[in-house]
Amino acid sequence: MRETRTIFTNGLFFKNPVLIGALGLYPVVAAGYNLRAAVQLSLLLFLITLPTALICCFLGGLVPNWLRPGAVLVISAGAYLPAAWYLNQIFPGSLNALGIYAGLTVCNSMLLSRCNDYAPFHLARAVLADVFGCMLGYSVVLCGFACLREYLQRGSVWNANVGTYIAADKGTALPFFGFLLLGFAAALAKWADGRRNKKTERQVPRA
Repeated sequence: MRETRTIFTNGLFFKNPVLIGALGLYPVVAAGYNLRAAVQLSLLLFLITLPTALICCFLGGLVPNWLRPGAVLVISAGAYLPAAWYLNQIFPGSLNALGIYAGLTVCNSMLLSRCNDYAPFHLARAVLADVFGCMLGYSVVLCGFACLREYLQRGSVWNANVGTYIAADKGTALPFFGFLLLGFAAALAKWADGRRNKKTERQVPRA
């Protein structure tokens, strides 16, 4: 149980797929400029990643290494169809609003990495902890940055009036601004991970 909790915590923060692994950057910096789109993308990616990871886990070593990346893409593309339908039921018109970013979730680098390199070689419990941890960590970054960028542009979040308007250039919606935010957040996450590692080393008894 402790190992499962560690896997989940690593995906959430200490080994966050975006901040530490630099995975799935494009949706964060290009599409994550308002909260509605960020929530929709997070949900869509989760609905695709969960079944894809479990299928890859159950297949295990049955798929040879050279064929596995292509197989993951085929499985994720199949998972996209029901996931997209379900998303459109919850948020009508969301697929049209997301445009190309919806389709690109099929080949998200975080999804491909976890399903190709991790899921086939671990038990289902560990895979589930990894998926939920990584997806939560990814969503926190995506939605957190989207809130800040939308507030700077509109003075509101998800069409809600939140008070004082902060005048900002529309440049906050550009990918460059997203990369700046990611840079500072990644530095903070790596600093925290470094402190944790040093603390762990101090706790290891010397022979």
